[in-house]
Amino acid sequence: MCSVFSHRLFFQPAFAEQDLRPEIWRHTGLVERVRELPPVSFSYSGQLVDSRRAPADFIQFWLRKGAHVVIYGALGLSLAAALQGLNRKRWFVAGMLLILVAALDEWHQTFVPGRIGRAVDVLVDLAGFAVLAIFSRLALRVKRRLASSGG
Repeated sequence: MCSVFSHRLFFQPAFAEQDLRPEIWRHTGLVERVRELPPVSFSYSGQLVDSRRAPADFIQFWLRKGAHVVIYGALGLSLAAALQGLNRKRWFVAGMLLILVAALDEWHQTFVPGRIGRAVDVLVDLAGFAVLAIFSRLALRVKRRLASSGG
């Protein structure tokens, strides 16, 4: 897991090399379905995200943010598991370490051509950890209840 994040941190290609829009446009059915949805338009860090005017941008936005939620959520859960000895404080410490990694990632992006480091993206990454941590805790409770009830 650490090698994945160190690779991501130090070897990020320029945004143009990561652009998903050409591939998204190949899926015309998906693009048309997004256009058929009720209109969704909002500003994210000064950039317009609009499902009707730029459906490929809209899809790419949600794919990228979704990936951040999952990846940073998994990193946070891994950190919390590694910090098992701290008991309840492990969630807080894992969250702080996750914020540090996310902030370093955003800072690094300021040096990559075509990339912008955004503080709000650190919050998206932290939200990923929070969501996966809540789901993890709920799944553990359900598992314990099933085990105690003999199911």
